[in-house]
Amino acid sequence: MDDEELEMFCRAWTEKKSGYVEVKRIAGTGDMGRDVVGFLTDARHDGPWDNYQCKQYRKSVSRSQGLLAIGKVLYWASQGHFSPPTNFYFVAPKGLARKLELLIDKPSELKKALIDGWATVCANSITRKVAVPLDAKVMGVINSYDFSNVRIVTIDDMMDDPAVKPLLIEKFGADPGKYPTAAVPMDVQDIEMRYIDELVEAYGERAKEPFANHAAVLANVEHGPDLRRQRERFFEADAFQKFYRDNTSASIISGFRKDVKFGVIERWKVSADDTLARVEAVMNHAATVTCAGPLAKYAHVPVKQGICHHFVNDGELSWKNKP
Repeated sequence: MDDEELEMFCRAWTEKKSGYVEVKRIAGTGDMGRDVVGFLTDARHDGPWDNYQCKQYRKSVSRSQGLLAIGKVLYWASQGHFSPPTNFYFVAPKGLARKLELLIDKPSELKKALIDGWATVCANSITRKVAVPLDAKVMGVINSYDFSNVRIVTIDDMMDDPAVKPLLIEKFGADPGKYPTAAVPMDVQDIEMRYIDELVEAYGERAKEPFANHAAVLANVEHGPDLRRQRERFFEADAFQKFYRDNTSASIISGFRKDVKFGVIERWKVSADDTLARVEAVMNHAATVTCAGPLAKYAHVPVKQGICHHFVNDGELSWKNKP
């Protein structure tokens, strides 16, 4: 990753972390030392916020580079552009130089190093226009700042954070893992009723005699086993969607649904002898659909078939009507 890609990755990762009301990437010149910011309240820069300083160098971030990054943000805070950050995170894939790590591990020494090194490290590097002296306003912010909130985010830290998993899947094709096996409730649930009601009508159409409800279908020797299989398909797809919705990004699951829908839509539109014949034809065709993306290896036949019932449940298709 280059500098821009690291900042974009950091922003996407931070957006998935809990606790922030808004996350922004501040790119280009004039960022005042802020690469990615996470606002902790609606007050945004008037209230608490976290700063993620992204450093993608060929080698580790040096002591002077780290002090300058901290000094720059605290200087602009002293000028009233924003409140000092609650937390200051260094995000550096190559890590920090040992001398800088040692300072961060001793906040009082980090503060002293920033003050002692201001003239050589910060004064002529914060802005190209003028030298920035360590005046009373800057000292006031430095003295009030809690340097124990300056922290390092290592690659290991990011990899251990559950919030990064969806990004690894989306951007690098990481394996999302197998979804848990579905459990089919004994009783028909409220979330099923839309597609169930359409199936009950379809079974009545085939039997040439309406069924009173889904219980009557389940008690029927001919159609009861089929309805049970349809419910298995629905809940297999439900478990699939819930797991990957929580553990990948929204674009991954929506892409999977799109693959299945585009795979079956033409078959769904073909005339059938009755509604149940259309259901059977779509189920057979859904089994043959090839999906792309990281979920493909886990999209077994019942999942692809069950997604079709979710399309009905979600109002995207109907077993009864065609466009």
